[in-house]
Amino acid sequence: MKITKLLPIMLFASFQIQAAPVDLELSLVIDVSGSVNGNEYNLMMDGYANAFRNTTVQNNILGGTNGSIAVNTIFFSSSAFTTSLDNFVLLDSTTAINNFADTLDNFARPGGGGTRIYTGTNKAIALLDADTLYESTRQIIDISGDGSNSSISLDQAARADAASKNYTINGITIGSNSINTYYADNVITSDGFALHANSFAEFEQAILQKLKVETDTTPDNGVPEPTTLALLLLGLLGFRFSRKSVN
Repeated sequence: MKITKLLPIMLFASFQIQAAPVDLELSLVIDVSGSVNGNEYNLMMDGYANAFRNTTVQNNILGGTNGSIAVNTIFFSSSAFTTSLDNFVLLDSTTAINNFADTLDNFARPGGGGTRIYTGTNKAIALLDADTLYESTRQIIDISGDGSNSSISLDQAARADAASKNYTINGITIGSNSINTYYADNVITSDGFALHANSFAEFEQAILQKLKVETDTTPDNGVPEPTTLALLLLGLLGFRFSRKSVN
């Protein structure tokens, strides 16, 4: 090949964008099915926003090796919706974190429908697979919802796909304790955990405790043991913790 033909290739390679190292890639996967009414949706989004405004969460995000995380937000019901929040956002300053919190607080509900958890899980996996802007040693898919569905095999298949790529799936469930059991049995990975809030009114405190754990990127933090998480939730009545191995 002539040098004149090689030059464009060499120039392109030299200008390729390198993925920025972050301490965590986090996907927030949120159930917006018909069982979540407008007020409940607002409580969920307020809960996420206020959790990111929390001093401990912000210190965790900014106090890691790289001082930053990348986060995106996915909404699902019968299928996963496409929104501007699909794109990963870099949280590397207090201003960036607060701006992200404000975005969550004011984001219009994208739709409704039935409950198919695997659609949100699969989209989160696909977006993590496709992400070339950021790289980290920890990838967490954080699924919240107030219901299960009848597609057990598809939820389990999505979980297996995530596990095969070393993506951790955690859960936060709302309402009946049976939903938390469903997540533990069919949705979260063996290295993941699930918290349960009895009502949407309790969701804010539950998601705050969950994000405190997930954004703690200190060495060997790993998955919290039940006794550790129990200490985190001390005094927060009504929360339930589940952790199960994948069968």
